Amino acid sequence: MIEPAYWRCMRALALALFFTLAGPARAAKFSDFLPGAKPMGMGMAYSAVADDPYALFYNPAGTANTPYIQAGSGLGRFHSPVGPMTVGTLTYLRPFEPVPTATVGAAYLFQRQYHGGDRDAFLFHYAQERRVPELHLTRPVKFGANFKFINVDKGPDVKGKFGLGFDAGILLRSNSGVSGSLALLDLITAVGTPRPMLVMGGAYTWRKWLTAAVDLRSRPGLTEIYPGLEAAFHQGLLKARIGKGLRLDGVSQLAFGFGVNFSPMVLDMAMTLPIGGINRGAGSYQVGLNYRFGAPSFSGSFVGQAASESESLKAEINRLEEQRKSLDAQTKASQTNRDIADGQLRVLERRVRELQDDFRSLQRKKEDLEFQVREAQAEKAAFEPAKPEEPKKPAPPAWPRKHVVQPGDTLRSLAKTYYGDPNLWETIYEANRDKVERGLPQEGATLSIPEPRR
Repeated sequence: MIEPAYWRCMRALALALFFTLAGPARAAKFSDFLPGAKPMGMGMAYSAVADDPYALFYNPAGTANTPYIQAGSGLGRFHSPVGPMTVGTLTYLRPFEPVPTATVGAAYLFQRQYHGGDRDAFLFHYAQERRVPELHLTRPVKFGANFKFINVDKGPDVKGKFGLGFDAGILLRSNSGVSGSLALLDLITAVGTPRPMLVMGGAYTWRKWLTAAVDLRSRPGLTEIYPGLEAAFHQGLLKARIGKGLRLDGVSQLAFGFGVNFSPMVLDMAMTLPIGGINRGAGSYQVGLNYRFGAPSFSGSFVGQAASESESLKAEINRLEEQRKSLDAQTKASQTNRDIADGQLRVLERRVRELQDDFRSLQRKKEDLEFQVREAQAEKAAFEPAKPEEPKKPAPPAWPRKHVVQPGDTLRSLAKTYYGDPNLWETIYEANRDKVERGLPQEGATLSIPEPRR
């Protein structure tokens, strides 16, 4: 079930979007202009970024939980068909110790435009960061507000007007680099100008290197979208920016700028050029300088980051070296095991050959003994009295004959059996080469016994 506070927030955003898209667009006046070299370089798309003191003018919530005391100033010169305008700012921010995540500050803005009038504004600021369980966000929500005094002077023949004003904003962030904002600015008493403005913004930071932002800004009779990009180089030392500039006094402009982080000092510069041609009477430049008291120097931070990366690389090298040593040890162990296995295999092969030689020697001895036994039996029979003749056996079948090899059969024994002469074993061997292995007939094989050679 959707939480009531979350639902109210979504409904407020939908109503804000409806009202911002409802009015027709027309050119901004000098009083619609907001200062800051960094926001100007991003084409005024800054409410969802809001990470320097000029966030006071774009989204007061952006300064919440500032870790350092900051003081800054800015100066700019603008040209338009109405007349040239000079803008100057002074800002001051510091952590509010009684509330751990709060920030307080003040700012002064002056604008002087020839044929356009003057405006002075004093801002007193408060912002705080806190978690809102109903929104189910991974990071705390930032809230902020300004209370301000405004004086507007239209010219020497027009009496100046003094009024009180109020700004408020909220900034939502996530761990994936996406942020969104909603701000209500210049909610003031009747001084003729400026007019109240509603700002909806979004930003996405990719790999801490590229930030894409967009603001939807709406005032009565003026609704415009401002896109912008910022790219960081050399670990944030340099930043380049580009965006659609404010269409001041009817002239569309392209904005670009850069920043240099000489922490604790940060320098920003920006320029705009008319899109319709550089020969038009429009364009501007602005410079901003901010000093953060107690912030680490960039060189120290750079060296620290380099040292951290160096230590990480060393740890990775050590890990890889340990892996290499482990693999070398495993390789050596495998080689040793292989050498042992090869040695054992050679020993077994030698033993097999020795056993085969012993078997052949024993087989020859057996055949010799059998032959001697048969010779002895024949000599013994010669001295014994003759026995009555036995009936003649039928004539043996014609050659060749067949013989199924039995255990213990040898070529010499078969030659003795079929030819009566063991020395004729080669005759049987020549007729049965494929069935003789290592000088012995294969057991179970059927041999062809050819006719003996005469």
